[in-house]
Amino acid sequence: MISEESNLPIELAINSLYMLFCTMLLFFVLVGVSLFYSGLTQRRSALLQLAMPMLLTPFVLLEWYIWSYSLCYSSSSNHFIGDLDFAVLRQLRESAVLVYATPRGEILSINHFLFNGMFKIICVGFTFPGCIAERGRLLPMLLFLFCWSTIIYNPVTYWFWNRNGWLSTEFGTLPVTDFAGGNCIHVVSGFTALAYSYLLGPRNSKLLYNYRSSNNGFILLGTFFIAFGWCGFIAGCDYKFSTFSIYIMVNSLLAASVSSVVWMIIDFYYSSTPLDGNGHNKSERKISIISFSSGLMAGLVVITPAGGYVSSPTGFWKAIVFGVIGGISSNLATRLKFFFHIDDAFDIFAIHGITGIVGSLLTGIFGESSYGSKGGWVEGNFIQICYQILGCVVTATYVFVMSLLFLYLIDWIPGFHLRIDKTFNKRMREQKLSNTHLNVQASLSPTNNGFDHDTAVGSIDTKFEHGELEGGDQYELNGEYMMDFMEFIKVIRPEDYTEDYAGIEHIPSSNQMMDLNRKIE
Repeated sequence: MISEESNLPIELAINSLYMLFCTMLLFFVLVGVSLFYSGLTQRRSALLQLAMPMLLTPFVLLEWYIWSYSLCYSSSSNHFIGDLDFAVLRQLRESAVLVYATPRGEILSINHFLFNGMFKIICVGFTFPGCIAERGRLLPMLLFLFCWSTIIYNPVTYWFWNRNGWLSTEFGTLPVTDFAGGNCIHVVSGFTALAYSYLLGPRNSKLLYNYRSSNNGFILLGTFFIAFGWCGFIAGCDYKFSTFSIYIMVNSLLAASVSSVVWMIIDFYYSSTPLDGNGHNKSERKISIISFSSGLMAGLVVITPAGGYVSSPTGFWKAIVFGVIGGISSNLATRLKFFFHIDDAFDIFAIHGITGIVGSLLTGIFGESSYGSKGGWVEGNFIQICYQILGCVVTATYVFVMSLLFLYLIDWIPGFHLRIDKTFNKRMREQKLSNTHLNVQASLSPTNNGFDHDTAVGSIDTKFEHGELEGGDQYELNGEYMMDFMEFIKVIRPEDYTEDYAGIEHIPSSNQMMDLNRKIE
């Protein structure tokens, strides 16, 4: 039986349908992230990377329902974290059509719960698969996910998006404009990945020898899904259907398109390779699908904090500016991991962390006076850029320090060591101390990672390293791989190469060649 209370006014019904549409689009982002990361990693971990965003979704959604939604969006007496008034959605017992009011529009509370829950799921999908890529363990990551969700993500979201948050535009004391998650999603994701990658240490150099991504087609297909779903990601933050919703979608796609082109041009220029070994200046340049996909992702990230603040009939040029600056800055930021010697496998820090900060700062410059904001630098509100810097610094510092703290404590819990090869970093430090006069890169060659297998066969260190080299699909999923391969063995017969042995006195027999084949195998 349907009560009369469940009937919605026409305007609210249209807006509710629109929000449901945007929420469904976010599932495409989740699938796109799974495909993107699965294609980017090597075959030995491809299924784990494909499955992880989906495997983590039930955990995050249950935790969001029990208390995280309340901690993010129920207004408490403080300005830093919410209370439990919305725990297990008990506020809906008052009315089936309870509305959550924001400066952007009114939205059904249940729509608000679903839409923002998907935001958190996508942030987790962006962050955690890449954090443990090719060397991290799943069990300690799940424990860290619980700590991260409660103590890191929830407070940061409250600061920016709760009407009582100390950095929100509604509270107004230090109003940081963040339309769709430049800080709450991307800076949080990037600096979490940075802390996790730092404590895990670099990947075993044997894993990087002749590195080949498992499926470049998945990368391209995942990028398309992400771009498609991103229209709902940003435009849905308007919380209502209007002409500006379409402007936001157009701006998002423009920024992504420009950034992908800029990124490809940069990588195309630096992909120059010599055609001969005589010192000539001849060179050949190639385009890259990975460059295209990374650039498009960076363009979507850089426009995220701006969203509706730069979307107007006369403001499409701003999306072009965002795309150019976002593409350049994120591409250059991928070099930071080599400078800091932090192995961020999927460049999450560069594409999400740094680009999220760049987008937030650009919003402080180009933002218009809308949605409760006084605008940015171009509107004469010069102080706004200072608020944006404050928001980025506070978020980045809090996320990085707290992530390091939790990860360090979890790593000390027996059985919860973060890395599969838990002694790898210790061996690397000992190797560097004992070979300070040697070239570090030489000591990390594919055949020597500082560990003497001949003197440690059967040791616990060998067991852990072997587990890491086998890959996440074997270690975590018990040998369930993305796809299997058939291996063919070719037997070499001297009769097939009689012309090659012309003039040679002794031709090896078939038995000798079979012995040679066995030795090679």
